[in-house]
Formats: sequence, structure tokens, C-alpha cells
Amino acid sequence: MVGIFSERDYARRVELKGRLTQETRVRDIMTAEFITISPDQKMDECMQIMTDKRIRHLPVMKDSQLLGMVSIGDVLLVMIAEQKQLIEQLQSYISG
Repeated sequence: MVGIFSERDYARRVELKGRLTQETRVRDIMTAEFITISPDQKMDECMQIMTDKRIRHLPVMKDSQLLGMVSIGDVLLVMIAEQKQLIEQLQSYISG
């Protein structure tokens, strides 16, 4: 893997700088220095990394092989599901 190219890269490095799309190479605007995670990392660790580094995508790597990509949306879906389950458990406990 040599980099990450996202809509944010395009917006910030092409649109906002007035570059022409047809003349811009991906390698010139992609994020070449990126943070990766292992498949064993927990979602709360991913959220912490994303928050601390102000990023929205984390490539999942194992032995230099790309296994997938975790996005901020993926992390939020998991966290919302966990919160919903906790609320349901608390409501059940309170109502007896």
C-alpha cells in the first residue's frame, strides 16, 4: 500500500487549490504517510487514534498485506450499537 486517497484529499488539494482534475495525478495529492491498525485492535482504540490524529480512515494491515479499511462511520456504528444495548439493559434493570 502506498497511500490513501479520499474525497477530503481531493477537496483540499485539487478543488480548493484550483487545480485541474484532468492534470492532477493521484500520487501528488494522496496521503502517503498513514497510520495502520492490526485486525486485533479494538474499536475504542480505533476511535482514539482517529480522534488524536484527526483522521477518518484506518487501513487494517497484517504482515504488510491490506485486509480492509475502517472508517469513522464504521466506528460510530459500532459505538452507537453498544450504547443502544447498554441503554436497553439499564432500562430492563430499572423496570425489573
